[in-house]
Amino acid sequence: MTVTIRLEGSKALQSALRNMSDEVRDEVGKVITSTALELRGDVVKSIQRGPASGRTYQKYNPRRTHVASAPGQPPMTDTGRLASSIEFDQRGDLTATVGSALVYAVYLEYGTSRMAARPYFRPAIERMRNKFNRRLEAAIGGATR
Repeated sequence: MTVTIRLEGSKALQSALRNMSDEVRDEVGKVITSTALELRGDVVKSIQRGPASGRTYQKYNPRRTHVASAPGQPPMTDTGRLASSIEFDQRGDLTATVGSALVYAVYLEYGTSRMAARPYFRPAIERMRNKFNRRLEAAIGGATR
């Protein structure tokens, strides 16, 4: 599961992005990078600090008791594998990705026919949306003055 933060839009916006000054591109790139890094941190925190409000069961290898998250809550960490798999990658000056290569990451986010979703990416994205837009407007406004 991967989330890509890329500045895109109408043909007019794309043209404006290609033609903006190096200073504006640098500032917008910083906003994209910082937002992606903050998103990664938010996703990891939601996994590590999610409420353990689901069922309790025994796990083996190693033997331990695990308290799962309830449906609709972020997945509760057990081994730390999911949280440590969340990666940030700078894909270009105006593109960054945050995601996990673990197969089960998408199953937790969206659920399966046998398990309700434990969303952790989509809520983090929603928490970041307004902040990203404000940062972007400030970067463009500040660089064009």
